[in-house]
Amino acid sequence: MARGQIKHNKKRPLIVICSEGGKKSSEYYYFRNFSSRDLRIQFSTGNSTDPKGMLNDLLNYIVNEDIKSEENCKIFLVLDTDLNKTRINEIKEIEEKCNKNNIEIITSSPTFEIWYLMHYRSNKLNFLSSKEVKKELAIINNGYEENMDMYNLIYNLTDKAKTRAKVIEQNVISNKEELLKTNPHTSIYKILDAINEFKN
Repeated sequence: MARGQIKHNKKRPLIVICSEGGKKSSEYYYFRNFSSRDLRIQFSTGNSTDPKGMLNDLLNYIVNEDIKSEENCKIFLVLDTDLNKTRINEIKEIEEKCNKNNIEIITSSPTFEIWYLMHYRSNKLNFLSSKEVKKELAIINNGYEENMDMYNLIYNLTDKAKTRAKVIEQNVISNKEELLKTNPHTSIYKILDAINEFKN
């Protein structure tokens, strides 16, 4: 290196995800696969399970890890509705605070695992509980646990899942319905779109 020349090490883009269960969650076991030499994936810390508590955990993580100093970064708060009216209302209550802090809320109904099922089919996705979704997933895969890494099993079907999720959301918008109350739905594809955007 020539005298006086300064070497700049540009940081890889960063995606921060906050999900219930942190590094013990289904989301962690799925999204960790997208970390590469071109992109960092980090999961915020905290033990909260309610939307408000999770947001506070995430905000603390942002401060402690100096996330705001990152040039290329997107932050996601991943929440299940659980088809629970109280939880849905709590998600609505934190929307403004999330917007102010450049945090995008990603919801799934009833649960994150509906995203996995969308890889396999577009119909019969209406379940009355999160437990039912996981039970159906276990039947399809001859077993399922929340710490199971589904990535390699479904990777080749991801484009189909994204299309199905987007069609549901488009129909919700067209019908002027409320996404949070829609069963099923998932916006997980938005995180994948962000990942592709950074990698490209």
